Amino acid sequence: MTREPVTMGIDVGTTRIKAEVVALDRRELHAAATATPWRHTSDGTQAQVDELGDAAIAVAAEAAEWAAAHGFHVAAMAVTGMAETGALLDGEGCALAPAFAWHHTMGDPVRVQDSLGRERFMAVTGRDCTISPSIIKLDMLRTSGHRFSPGQRWLNIPDYVAYRLSGVQAAEISTSSRTGLVDIARREWWDAALEFLGAGRWLLPGDLVPGGTLLGPTAGDLPESLRGIQVSTGGHDHPVAGIGAGASEPGCLILSLGTAEAQLRIVAPPMSPRTVLQVVAGGGTVDWHPLGDRLTVLGALPTGITLERLSGVLRCTTLEERLGLSRTALECEPHGGAPRLDGVTFDSFNLIGIADGVTAPAVWRGANEDLIDISTALTRRVNEAIGPYDDAVAFGGWLADPLVRALRQRQLGVRATFTSLAEPGAVGAAMLAAWAAGEISQLPGTHEVGVHLSEPTSGKGGTIASQRGR
Repeated sequence: MTREPVTMGIDVGTTRIKAEVVALDRRELHAAATATPWRHTSDGTQAQVDELGDAAIAVAAEAAEWAAAHGFHVAAMAVTGMAETGALLDGEGCALAPAFAWHHTMGDPVRVQDSLGRERFMAVTGRDCTISPSIIKLDMLRTSGHRFSPGQRWLNIPDYVAYRLSGVQAAEISTSSRTGLVDIARREWWDAALEFLGAGRWLLPGDLVPGGTLLGPTAGDLPESLRGIQVSTGGHDHPVAGIGAGASEPGCLILSLGTAEAQLRIVAPPMSPRTVLQVVAGGGTVDWHPLGDRLTVLGALPTGITLERLSGVLRCTTLEERLGLSRTALECEPHGGAPRLDGVTFDSFNLIGIADGVTAPAVWRGANEDLIDISTALTRRVNEAIGPYDDAVAFGGWLADPLVRALRQRQLGVRATFTSLAEPGAVGAAMLAAWAAGEISQLPGTHEVGVHLSEPTSGKGGTIASQRGR
């Protein structure tokens, strides 16, 4: 019996690791998920690299088993996920250090920026060190006594999971752009940053490649349900989710509301050094998009994590309790005498002006209003650097909250589309996999992509030959 071909997207997220079976027309068929195995230690939030990989493989196998049981054939899969977090491996593919959370703040960004030159670092890498890029974590290992040497390898976490599935090591361009090790204008590794770490390009798996680069079929000791599936690179979760939502063209604003709020703008290259500095000074970053022929400007805010913390303070610990709080808060006056948020960071926040008679719904409504103000200010600063956006697409788990959704609709206006996809990141990865394997001829919502960083030899995406192992 001929089975209908489908693809799979694996999304290694901050809160959960998801694997979703997706039809070639973007219909979400089935998802499996597990909690991301973080450990909160005195050295910051981290995970064991092998545990991350094992968890991703387990949910992928579960999703593939469902597909087989329901008459589908998983033809291809790709991996997306968080950036800045990575795996430092030895020559045998074994981890030499934990995977530090992308929001990990234990390193010393001042030392890194001072050593490389603060403005130079910003202009070359398209970022500052507010949210610790990978170079901060690698420098922390170096100052703790680790010495980098040939044979060791740094892989971004989505690329590490793809390596565990395929045996091939690759450096996808959008996640690599967020390491602090890439010269954005030259679209190559920044040798000065590697020299600062006491390393060379041998620490990295070759040239940068786009999302949708075919790595080959699954290899190694994997569950039976995963064998023979074509594996490709995915990319950074926010722009990949934009691909899933059909939003990847220049002029688009993508708003992702998860643990972090990500404001993503798609920009046609090139971008002048002056504009790059203006974006970074305004709280954004400049990266390459997974498709490799367009740039992204990304601003990240601690919106979701702040709301999670505040809901705990207000003793609304379940989803139903929080939704009930939001429905009540919708009836409150904006900032109706409620305390104000202050000092909002990824680590903490303050409540200022707590007075007698303030209710939990008023606190919740006021906090949401304050977070909207912070978000709007970021949008304004980015607009000043690169111009206004044409269209907006919003998605993410927090849009299921009625108060958050109402306030975001007001913020973005009538031009905004709120996607109904449950897992747009996984859908985007699945579409990249389908495109790489030749199952579809064009990605949703894009013009035909004309730039590849590696020459395609099969399918629609690029293909590489690299190190097989493990």
